[in-house]
Amino acid sequence: MIYGAFTNASQAMQSMDWAMGSISQNIANVNTTGYKEKDTQFKTVLSESHAAPAQSNNSPTQATATSGLDIFGVRAVDRNLITKSGTITTSTVWSDLAINGRGFFVVAPADSSGAPSTGSSGNLYTRAGNFQQKALNGNNYFVTAGGQYLMGWKADAQGNIGGVHTTAGSPVSSATSTATTATPALTPVYANIGQSITGVATTAMQMVANLPSNATQTVSPQSFTDTSTVTDGFGTAQTLTMQWTRASGDTWTVDFSLPPNPADGSVGTITGTPLTVTMDANGKITSPSTSASGIGYQDLTIDWSAGPTLQTTPSINLNANQPTFNTIAESLTIYDTAYNAHTLPVSFEHSGNGQWFMRFQPNAADATMSGLTATTAGVTTAYGNSIPITFNGDGSLSSPDSIAFKATWTAAGAGSNSVTIDTKKLTQFASTSGKKLDIKVIDQDGYAGGVMDGVDIANTGEVIAHFNNGRTRTLYMIPVATFVSADQLDPISGTMFRATEQAGTMSIDSITKQGSGAAIQSAAVESSNVDLADQFTKMIVTQKAYSVNANVFKTADEMTQSVRDLIT
Repeated sequence: MIYGAFTNASQAMQSMDWAMGSISQNIANVNTTGYKEKDTQFKTVLSESHAAPAQSNNSPTQATATSGLDIFGVRAVDRNLITKSGTITTSTVWSDLAINGRGFFVVAPADSSGAPSTGSSGNLYTRAGNFQQKALNGNNYFVTAGGQYLMGWKADAQGNIGGVHTTAGSPVSSATSTATTATPALTPVYANIGQSITGVATTAMQMVANLPSNATQTVSPQSFTDTSTVTDGFGTAQTLTMQWTRASGDTWTVDFSLPPNPADGSVGTITGTPLTVTMDANGKITSPSTSASGIGYQDLTIDWSAGPTLQTTPSINLNANQPTFNTIAESLTIYDTAYNAHTLPVSFEHSGNGQWFMRFQPNAADATMSGLTATTAGVTTAYGNSIPITFNGDGSLSSPDSIAFKATWTAAGAGSNSVTIDTKKLTQFASTSGKKLDIKVIDQDGYAGGVMDGVDIANTGEVIAHFNNGRTRTLYMIPVATFVSADQLDPISGTMFRATEQAGTMSIDSITKQGSGAAIQSAAVESSNVDLADQFTKMIVTQKAYSVNANVFKTADEMTQSVRDLIT
């Protein structure tokens, strides 16, 4: 029994000493950012067990005897309260980050040269987001106070990250984007204010707009009369009627006719009617072009029923007697291959119920257009100048899904752009005025070069750069790592942890996947989760327990001395 008193008291004093060390550590780190409390508990230890005696005072036989002497003790067992959150407080440092939700920042240690180590096996995990900036090889990295590098997903030149939604990425599918559907690997996060970026030529656009169903329609057919060009066989002026009927977007047919029974003169018969007339995107006639009078003139052959002159060949000016188009003007901004912006005028003609034509109308001194196509359900059709757009009865788009064109710029070094416009979000509903497009947004992937003049960190974890060209772009997204049992992580220090098998499977994802309320807050840090009052209470209890066990040890020592003295 005296042996048990010595061992139990000794083990208890050692355990209380260990617990006091944990309490001291917690109190010392009460103001340490991201520190996680170390909680020391106690476990009963079975140190020795003797077999049941052959005879016992409480049983006549060995089979019914109680067990023999067991000597117990305690030992300290540490628990790290890693999942217990500290209070999030604001700071004055823009690069400070706090996780309002589950998970940890992923950080990589530095290698022997001070650069970020490669490979994920050495990655550590922390909620201490008091990051600093470290200049290395021309980049300003985010690092912890201990020199570990913050890891994140790097965006491409369009601000897109594979498999992840970014708020400051290109909103349209871009030919210059390198993002795939797979989530990229983790790389060290850096942001270089003052860094120059080259521009990007426009390759993709998206129109989110409404074409007013109550817009004035272009009438077909339209009729015009000419009373001064045609004279009959007697030299008497006759009224020539021209009726224009649309055959397709750029093509019209013109029927010429004369009075069947003129009051004066003779009856004329026209050769060459009806006539096919084509126009360019601006409505200028491009054919016929056979008349000596010029393009847009047609030489008619007219046979007269009477008079000294039985046949005449007047030249009719179609340019002065062509249809009136009802169009809505708009413009697109396109960046050429030298990253300079151009304004490309376009127009939308309401040609019938649910029927429109879109035309590109660049200034001839600025650009020429070619390769106009429209794609519907995977089928691509080439067009001359006018792209037909059709809508269903409910105002939704019927066709096309996209429109493509090539713009060749006349400016030196501007090159040419092959651009695809996503038209799937066009609608046709009545508008207030009926005279303009109701545009929500016209997005495109091109932009001019610029200089980074600011950086923000969004609640989504995105590191968003601002440039003096007016553009914002996601540089990185900072994800969070979560574990099945995060309290089982291995504490490298009170703020830094290593993955263990006991912690379970690790998942890395954006903070937004945790649902409403979860966010990464910038200019804020998570304080220690230590409750100072609780630690002082534990200190008093631990000190008392140590004193009690010291007294037990002292009493046992005195008892052995008394026994020794009896023997002597």
